[in-house]
Amino acid sequence: MLCGLLRCVNACNWRQQIIIRAICNRRCEDACTRGRVDQAVAIDEIKKFIAEQELHAENRYIPPMLNYSGKPFQEKIAVIGADPAGMSAAFYLKKMGYPVTVFEKEKRPGGMLMNGIPSFRLEKDVIEAEIDVLREMGVEFKCGVEVGRDITVQKLRQDGYKAFYVAIGAQDGRKAGIRNLGPA
Repeated sequence: MLCGLLRCVNACNWRQQIIIRAICNRRCEDACTRGRVDQAVAIDEIKKFIAEQELHAENRYIPPMLNYSGKPFQEKIAVIGADPAGMSAAFYLKKMGYPVTVFEKEKRPGGMLMNGIPSFRLEKDVIEAEIDVLREMGVEFKCGVEVGRDITVQKLRQDGYKAFYVAIGAQDGRKAGIRNLGPA
């Protein structure tokens, strides 16, 4: 039964556990019509419980490859950046059957989830569990490699990569580049 619940929670979004545990403000519970009878369904707590089960490798749900042929594709894809967008792209590409390698300039994948959000707000073991799912699916991570400095796109093409997804994140604050935009 637990495996079925994990499959259900994971069906929509692989990062749902992270969002639920750390960021969810439970608006659905405020709007729950059950609250008119007695109290709202504690859906956030239910999903948190289910998501916590995935922290344990023996309970972890690894999504199967799903594509029209039922066989992995041969075209290798490079994902540049292991931030949430890069890891999400790697997840869906691998699920579709593509060989995926993620190149990350930092020492560990996770982007701002690992390096920008404090542990009291978002526990690092949750992110590590999500990264472990990607590894178990067959996604390869090459950390400490900056594309453009340590390896070029041309070299990646020579190594057989046919497509590139660039997810380099937003570590630095930048101005929008709009004239006459002053402080609010």
